[in-house]
Amino acid sequence: MNPELASPAAKPRQSLGHIRPYSAQLVELMRALDAALIAGSLWFIAAVSGWGHGQHNAALAAIAAVAFILIAGSNDVYRSWRSESVWLETGRVVGCWALAVAIALAAELLLLGLGPDLPRSLAWAWALATPVLLAGSRIAIRGSLRWARVRGHNYRRTAVVGSTSMALRIAQEIGAAPWMGLKFAGCYDDRKPVDERVLPEALPHLRGNIDDLVRAAHAGDVDRVYITLPMRAELRIKSLVDRLSETPVTVLYVPDFFLFTMLHAQWEHVGSSHAVNVVTTPFLGYSGWTKRAEDIVLSSLILVLIALPLLVIALAVRLSSPGPVLFRQRRYGLNGKAFEIWKFRTMTVMEDGADFVQARQADPRVTRLGSFLRRTSLDELPQFINVLRGDMSIVGPRPHPMALDEQHKQLIPHYWFRHKIRPGITGLAQINGYRGPTDTLDKMEGRIQYDIEYIDRWSLLLDLKIIVLTIVRGFVHRNAF
Repeated sequence: MNPELASPAAKPRQSLGHIRPYSAQLVELMRALDAALIAGSLWFIAAVSGWGHGQHNAALAAIAAVAFILIAGSNDVYRSWRSESVWLETGRVVGCWALAVAIALAAELLLLGLGPDLPRSLAWAWALATPVLLAGSRIAIRGSLRWARVRGHNYRRTAVVGSTSMALRIAQEIGAAPWMGLKFAGCYDDRKPVDERVLPEALPHLRGNIDDLVRAAHAGDVDRVYITLPMRAELRIKSLVDRLSETPVTVLYVPDFFLFTMLHAQWEHVGSSHAVNVVTTPFLGYSGWTKRAEDIVLSSLILVLIALPLLVIALAVRLSSPGPVLFRQRRYGLNGKAFEIWKFRTMTVMEDGADFVQARQADPRVTRLGSFLRRTSLDELPQFINVLRGDMSIVGPRPHPMALDEQHKQLIPHYWFRHKIRPGITGLAQINGYRGPTDTLDKMEGRIQYDIEYIDRWSLLLDLKIIVLTIVRGFVHRNAF
């Protein structure tokens, strides 16, 4: 156990959260700072290079700034830093900027045209320098806050209600991450230390009962409270929230039921009532726009790059064996709606029904050229057209033949949840070894587990990571045949 957890935090009476009352204004200032850095870096690079400040530069900076702020807002870049490491924050910023600059340059090319005041070297210098400034500003601000916390300012004394395993987990994470600006102030529980329901590991951290906690909150000795009581303790939770609502502390409830850790849960409002949506798509609002923008920009660029290979492969398929160039098969997509996936034909048959048989090693249905295309994943290239059309995403759960979906949806819990997002060309399951045929239930369960994890963890940074790993690890795989 971390030594910092062995004793409660010091109890100075003065308020230590100097920044908290202005958090909303600071978020707006951070957005303004980001916009200024994006425009300022382009202005500085143009000035140093002697290329001036034409209309193209101003338009490009404005598009990039708006795109970055919207994308960053949908990827939690502007939320509180207390619960996130600087490296994860930096990764989010870089990922959001990569998509924003791609959108800005694409808009500049398609809508405005490349003018003489935007040479390629300037665009590259701006694209590479700006994320350094965006990430550097955050590192500098975090450093200033850390400096203040070391001197006893701007941290939150945090108490945990309950003597549960979740309470211990929160205590350990607070002690292991001092950069969050939280000081562990102990656990509070109405149960006596001799109660067998109190975890032995929690005994050294017990500071008193609920009455003691309320007195500490009124006295200003506690700033933040995590409630880890089980949901069945509804009346105790309500009573505690009512009592703490009369104090200046921030109160957070940590739910313990499995849906919040397995599926993507979101809070919603029904008039003045609150509800938790535990089966929904994570791509709503800005997140959905970000994901779709990512797909449109990247698939457009990729299709331009692979146009010639597409023509060569299409001609080779047409000449190598009788039959159409493209294999088209109905599969379930977003929300279970059927769409037609496109691939280069690799077999002598065109199966698309209940009698579908998965490809196997040395399958006699696979043509000689088809075997090469399948091993190298070149048969999947037409799916970038599916992405551009909106049927698929570049990253997401791989779409299965309908017969395979119907076969497994009754066998694997939460199987159908994978259809809450668009299917992908590559995904988290594929970079973790679950590629190729799923001829056993264990293989399919492993793939579905990664698919659900992807949906629950989705971020722009995760998408870029999966794309990079797909390229780095290569398209050739021993399970592709």
